[in-house]
Amino acid sequence: MLVVKEKILGRGSSASVFRAVSHGGRLTVAVKATSYLHCVLSLQKEEHILKTFRGCPEIVQCYGSQITVENGVSVHNLFLEYAPHGTLLDLIKKGAFLESQVRDFTRMLLRGLSRIHRMGLVHCDLKPENILVFPGTETATSYQLKVADFGLSLTLEEKRKLDCRRWRGRFKGTPLYMSPESVVAGEIGPALDIWSLGCTVVQMITGLPPWTSWDSGLQIKTMREVMCMLLLDENAAPKIPEGVSKDCRDFLSKCFDRNSKWRWTADMLLLHPFLAPPRSSKDFNQYMASVLQCS
Repeated sequence: MLVVKEKILGRGSSASVFRAVSHGGRLTVAVKATSYLHCVLSLQKEEHILKTFRGCPEIVQCYGSQITVENGVSVHNLFLEYAPHGTLLDLIKKGAFLESQVRDFTRMLLRGLSRIHRMGLVHCDLKPENILVFPGTETATSYQLKVADFGLSLTLEEKRKLDCRRWRGRFKGTPLYMSPESVVAGEIGPALDIWSLGCTVVQMITGLPPWTSWDSGLQIKTMREVMCMLLLDENAAPKIPEGVSKDCRDFLSKCFDRNSKWRWTADMLLLHPFLAPPRSSKDFNQYMASVLQCS
């Protein structure tokens, strides 16, 4: 794919992301680019993962990759869907959402996680910055959310080889969204993504990061602070916001179960009352079809 990079959208630890247009201007894409060897391997892994999710509307789509030479340096480029509305974090910064909006967005994210987990993958870094916002495809909302950035994801084979003792304390995810078992015991599994989903739901409701004290505005930011909290308090979890519905509170409690074996799965949460499936049989059948769309 021949493209012209127009604008840098962000810089991460592994790559820079640009907005680009194809020659002729017929297609706008996002280009993840890096020249560092260890980062190239990460992009190659991400491309391989995204190819397995072609056609899934809740996961960002990949258009392939290309190696170019820029200023005498070899650059690996990964071509992705361009999100005109930025990230979920950008949307949250504009103001906290109504519970009905949170319900719609949560359903979209769970559909994506359901497909990810059925493929034997753990995303490992689900957070608002790694969720992209597109124009809506459903009548219920004006936006469509898609899970992105699979650079830290673990495959089934990688999980089998994982030495939990060696892994403990070295997890490369984002501390604020990490689960107790991943921090304390180095345990990585689908339940980690569910905990991270709960943190993201809290942030959508409050407009504030998880582990924020609503009274003082105090935030826990570092890995050390998160580990101390999770090690010293066996009941520690992000605070469930006040004023939400009973169903929402129960939904979040299922995401924040400290025992990862009892934490609800993506498929279970899709059927939780908080997501309020339609009551008529016709609408319910359409709802169930959408739930299973990526299966």
